[in-house]
Amino acid sequence: MSGRRTKPLATASGMIGGRPPARLDTLDGTLAALSATKCAVYRWDLRSDQIDWSPNAAEIFGADALHHLSTGAAFRKAGGLAPAGASRAPAAAPPEGTPYESTLRLQLSPGDPPAWALDQGRWFAAPDGGPAVAVGTVHLLPYGSGRLSGGALDPLTGAPTRRHLGEALAILPRGPAARWALMLVGLDDLGRINDRFGFDAADRVLVALADHLRRCIKPENLLIRFSGNKFAVVLDDMDPAGLLAFGEAMIEDIRKTLLPIGDGQIPVSATIGAITAPQDAIGPDEIIARLQQAHEYAKRRGRGRFFLETRSNREDTRRLVNLRMADEIVQAMEQDQITLAFQPVVRAGDRTLAFSEALARIAPERGGHRYSGHRLVAAAEALGLMGGLDRRVLEKAVAAMRQDPELRLSVNVSAASISDEQWMRLFQRNVDASVGPRLILELTETVAVDHLPAARQFIANVRKSGARIAIDDFGAGATSFRNLRKLDVDLVKIDGSFVRNMTHSPDDQAFVRALLTLARQLGIQTVAEWVQSEEVAAPLLAWGCDYFQGELSGLARPFAPPNPAPGP
Repeated sequence: MSGRRTKPLATASGMIGGRPPARLDTLDGTLAALSATKCAVYRWDLRSDQIDWSPNAAEIFGADALHHLSTGAAFRKAGGLAPAGASRAPAAAPPEGTPYESTLRLQLSPGDPPAWALDQGRWFAAPDGGPAVAVGTVHLLPYGSGRLSGGALDPLTGAPTRRHLGEALAILPRGPAARWALMLVGLDDLGRINDRFGFDAADRVLVALADHLRRCIKPENLLIRFSGNKFAVVLDDMDPAGLLAFGEAMIEDIRKTLLPIGDGQIPVSATIGAITAPQDAIGPDEIIARLQQAHEYAKRRGRGRFFLETRSNREDTRRLVNLRMADEIVQAMEQDQITLAFQPVVRAGDRTLAFSEALARIAPERGGHRYSGHRLVAAAEALGLMGGLDRRVLEKAVAAMRQDPELRLSVNVSAASISDEQWMRLFQRNVDASVGPRLILELTETVAVDHLPAARQFIANVRKSGARIAIDDFGAGATSFRNLRKLDVDLVKIDGSFVRNMTHSPDDQAFVRALLTLARQLGIQTVAEWVQSEEVAAPLLAWGCDYFQGELSGLARPFAPPNPAPGP
């Protein structure tokens, strides 16, 4: 093909745009349907770098813009995938092709706002095994309207998921000229809504909040389902003063809005943390960590508050501490200084040991610092190190179980690992029939729901070894029990914040009792976390809780390998 060829792959007569016809068995009908959904098809010759587009592409992108999308280098530059001319193709591809998917921020013309799009397709190999052709689709995503298409979208709200946020941040500009901003909007008291009105009502509130947020932002802005009760918003053309005014106005607007819960409506509030575009060249993980920190500061001020992070000495100091922690965690993993502590989980009836939860620790002390398990995991998550930490904990746990054939353990699996091929290869290589039935894998509620298709595939894969599945921190997010059926879990671990306050809160008592009743009806065993006293344990046992974990049954203790048998 000629590198100068820019005409479409084929020509078609008749109207391409407008209302699509009822039939799709003609070229005109198919093109009309593609145009109606803002979707164009391309064929990219990787050796000449030439791209040919479907006839409706000019209508979607504009004729002038399409003229500048005739090569892979130009397409990548327009989508923020620079450097221009670089290839994303693998060194080789199987005969059936290699699938790919990415989020683009297309700058179609200098004067127009950027357009968010989903790029999906397959790479195909030449006879010599090298990359030859990519065939795919580009689907413009009108995020403001809520009518979304493509892969990896949240099944409840229809919004893109947290994975899309990372991809979007990777292509947004940095430096003094960058004028975009991020907000993290958290619905307050979702647990109470679950308790008082039911999980389906809470789901309807989240859907209504997502729709409300879409109406508050411009169509070119990006709304993300970040986690169970949180939404991230990427805002274009926003300076600090404008962001402060916009965020405070949104807080007030949400407070005045009644959201539906079925036949009725309820008032809600939201807490918002916000940051402006970073001035330094940092990656998506650190940007997200800054955003989460801003939201935490907003929560400390109280419900329904807004906090805008500004560059200050305190923030710069915190980032230096994070960098030091990241270095210590990485060195601990490289030098085999990640150790395990086991916290017992006992049967509620007779208090005998059922299994132990394996928790990560760094030992020996490094530079005078010792990190608790919670702080270690929080730092690893914030700094993008959870994948490596998860793999190291799995290795250590399996080794301990091989040393002690009676040992039964649960191991936490983070969002970074449920789709991680390295973790799965490590699991399949090390967990066999002698270990699998004694192993429980814990996914947090938000990880399971925010990554539902990946979680279901993960569970199907690990179950082949006989391992069981638990949902951790249950009740802290927005999981409905129908999602538990979809995930086919064996246990739910009730979030300790509800258990701990049972003696002082009738609401928490009613919520925990309802969870136990529903779980029992579904045949799912239950673990109550943070059980600290007999005063808490007695009603839990009466309501049918199967296992206790917490101070009453024992705190986490460092793992001590069994002593070898004495020689003859």
